[in-house]
Amino acid sequence: MNEKDLQPTLESPFLVECIHRYYHAQTVELHRLPSDSGKYIFRVDLVDGTRQILRVVTDSDKSALFELTRLLQFFEQQDYPAERIILTTEQATTVTVEGWHLLLTTFLVGNPLEYTPSMFRLLGGVVGQLHALKPVLTYDPPRAGMLPSNELAFAQRQLDAVATRVPHLYIPQFDLLETTLSSLDRGTHLPTTLIHNDCHPFNAVMTAPGHVTLLDWEGSGLGPAVLDVAFLLSNCDGKAPWFPLSPEPFHPATELLQAVIEGYRQYHQLTTAELAYLADAIRFRSLVFGVCNFAAAIAQQQNAGFSQWWWTRYRAADEIADQARTRFEQLSQ
Repeated sequence: MNEKDLQPTLESPFLVECIHRYYHAQTVELHRLPSDSGKYIFRVDLVDGTRQILRVVTDSDKSALFELTRLLQFFEQQDYPAERIILTTEQATTVTVEGWHLLLTTFLVGNPLEYTPSMFRLLGGVVGQLHALKPVLTYDPPRAGMLPSNELAFAQRQLDAVATRVPHLYIPQFDLLETTLSSLDRGTHLPTTLIHNDCHPFNAVMTAPGHVTLLDWEGSGLGPAVLDVAFLLSNCDGKAPWFPLSPEPFHPATELLQAVIEGYRQYHQLTTAELAYLADAIRFRSLVFGVCNFAAAIAQQQNAGFSQWWWTRYRAADEIADQARTRFEQLSQ
């Protein structure tokens, strides 16, 4: 029996009662938000018409909730745009009830970002502001999630698990993936700062004219700034990272790419080493996705042909990086 088996069932009446008891708020309805990892995140609709966000975790995830709490407190101290913690009636940041740990925050009201240069300039700016916060950090954040060294090692384990089961037809693809995994630089030599680590337009909203706010901070922490920049630049195409791309040749949206860099450069500058790493920073997530899809297909004896999603983005890395470096250099003159 694992820890989750020992937890009480999480039901809406229990949470509604917790919100009333510890926050003196009357709830109309709870809506569980989608989560690929199965996290308990709810939108709370209150009687007064306002909304809040409730995160609920077990003991196994309470340290991550604690780190998120520290991050949001730091953002509030620095007046950096993000959701804000709602304190309990006892002025506590979180509450623990029957083995569950609860964090209540404000709900960010806003609109999805339009794919325009002006909007992406604002998005680049808010990312640059984030990366410029390291000198004023008042606590020691953990390492960010999904760093290249960990992700590429995970992908290698997926390949190793199916190495003896690859049909002859797919051996060339297996060899290519394994060679590419071993050749990518892990970026462990790069300077670190506070990063978002899932930085794309679908994780941001426009909360007011001229103001963009990032969402979904669960994977944030210390890591190379270039990872945020790379992921954002590779998604300047009107598609969410998980949307499939057409088989036609992919080229970055130059105006949006340049706008991101112009906004970013107002607050932060990547080092020479980070700019040199930019192409690999773009490539590694696509490669991990491709490797894991391939390994899963082999394990399930399904078609393991190349997916256009990751391969198209992977091949565009050099073009995106070259354009980005050129714009960074122009702005540095």
